[in-house]
Parts: sequence; C-alpha cells; structure tokens
Amino acid sequence: MTLTAFSLAGHTILITGASSGIGRTISIRASQMGARVVLLGRDMTRLDETLAMLDGKDHLSVSMDLLKLHEIESALTPLLKSTGPLHGFVHSAGMAPTVLLRDLDTDRTEYLMRLNWLSFMALSQAICRRGRYAPGLSVVALASISALTGQVGLSAYAGTKGALIASVRSLASEYAPRGIRFNCISPCPVDTPMQRETRARLGEEWYRKEVLEKARLGPLAPEDVADPVLFLLSDASRRITGTNMIVDGGWSLS
Repeated sequence: MTLTAFSLAGHTILITGASSGIGRTISIRASQMGARVVLLGRDMTRLDETLAMLDGKDHLSVSMDLLKLHEIESALTPLLKSTGPLHGFVHSAGMAPTVLLRDLDTDRTEYLMRLNWLSFMALSQAICRRGRYAPGLSVVALASISALTGQVGLSAYAGTKGALIASVRSLASEYAPRGIRFNCISPCPVDTPMQRETRARLGEEWYRKEVLEKARLGPLAPEDVADPVLFLLSDASRRITGTNMIVDGGWSLS
C-alpha cells in the first residue's frame, strides 16, 4: 500500500449535514483530498456557504428534507443520475438534544429517530441499488460515544445512535458480498455550533466536567472526526468494515 491509497481523487462522495459543523469540515477535507463532493442538507444558504469553501470544481449542493423518509428515493434518483455512481456516503446529519425522560414526548423521540437513524437507512437503501455505486463503495455513519456510555438526558439520542451502530454492523455483513463497506465513527462532544449551544445551556461547570476533564488528549475539533472519516472513505481502509471507531481523546476511559 502506498500513500496514494489515502487519496480521494476521482471519487464522488455524498455527505449529509454538510451545512455546518462536522459535516462541513468533512466536505472541505474531502475536497482537499481530491474528491468531488455532493452536499446534502435543508438550508440551501448554508450549503452554498460550504460549497464556496471547497477546493476544486464540479461539486454540488442539494436541498433535501431527510425527515420526509418516503421522498428520499424519488429525490435521490435524478441526483444520482447526474452525479454518476458514488464512491462514498457519509451520514453526518443529526441532532443531540439533552432531554430528561420526564420531559420526553413521542413527537420529539420520533423526530430524533427519523433524522439520526431512519434517514440513514433510507439513504443507504437508495444508494446501494445496483448502478448507483462504484466498486468499493464506503459508507460512514456518524454515531456517538453516548450510545456506549450512560449520560443523563441523552436516553433518546443515545438510542438513535445505538440503533445506527447496530444497523451498520448488520449492513456490513449484508453488503460485503457486493464489496460495499459500512463503518461508524463514535466521537465524544465536538466543538461545533450545536455543541456550543449545549454548553451555553448547561453551563461552564458541565463543560468542564463532561468535556475538559474526560477528554484526556484534549477536546475534539471537527477536524479530529473528519480525518478518520476520510481514512474510512479511502482505499487505505479497504479491508475494514463493520467497525465502530471510537474517536474521543480518551473520554470513554473514565
């Protein structure tokens, strides 16, 4: 294996949640590695902001409401005809609200399930149809360390990410005969706009105890998650499937 195995030149990669945070950083880094990037999200203004940050040309930004599960197949069909077969798919879209069980309602739980997990399943189903993916397609889902640890107020969120991890492992087995790889990345809290909102709401004491003290190698920046994602998208990881890569700076060692 040479360093060219880490290149994404000539690859077309679809990325959800690309309008900000980790998804935006993955998009930028993928373009720097030579990929053609297809950005997916609901906010077209912010998607176009991401588009302007990318290296290279021929990238696309597409508005799509991932909560409308029954429309994903019909929306992707013309898109994939224009992009050609995909080499990679990254599911970075998601929400991480802190809600105690006593305050949790069915609508909020269903919203999280749709956005964090079921949209991934619907997108994967549409992408993995023959003719829509290139040989060696790599699918990477952004999960969370919350699925593996017990944290107050994250029962619904952790449940969606646990479902994501379990599904990825099963899909890795199901699609290995076709040469399609499925993997997860599970980070601890990352310095993103969403995490900063949580920090502002829960306070500096929470941030000190739950982030600074637990992340022994230091708090995570979006790049700390994006780079392992790029590795899993590349041919350098061509024999890796069904894994859940923990990227948490030692957070889960506590």
